[in-house]
Amino acid sequence: MMARQTRDQLKRLNKLTEAQAAAGWGIILILGALLGAIYLTQASRTAAVGRRVQLLQNELIDLKRENTELEQKIAEAQSLDRLQATAAALGFIPANTENVEFLVIPDYPLSEPVDPLAIVPEASPTPVAAQTMEEAIWFYLNGQMGGFVQGEARE
Repeated sequence: MMARQTRDQLKRLNKLTEAQAAAGWGIILILGALLGAIYLTQASRTAAVGRRVQLLQNELIDLKRENTELEQKIAEAQSLDRLQATAAALGFIPANTENVEFLVIPDYPLSEPVDPLAIVPEASPTPVAAQTMEEAIWFYLNGQMGGFVQGEARE
């Protein structure tokens, strides 16, 4: 009788381990399917983002090309020959002192009229040349810090 009980217990244990193995394999298959689904989702998202980047890069290239064409048209429109031709077509003529009309303003502080075509801008003062390295450094630092002390910004 003892052998029969032992055999029954072994059969029950064998059935239990088979059920555990089947459950284990089922869990492994479910986890594999879940990982596969996550991988496919990420791969499709990555492909979609890559395609979007490619489309935006193509759009950027098109916009740069269009910008270059517009800059070329602007340069052509601003060329001196074209501006002179357009001005001549509109009836403008080159200015000279004979055909320029000057207005005299009474009680204006200047004592004599000034020819606006003869106005020459004043030359900036020539900087003093440094004789030594210390003077050169001093002039450089003074030029750099002068705006800072006066509260001005430099470009």
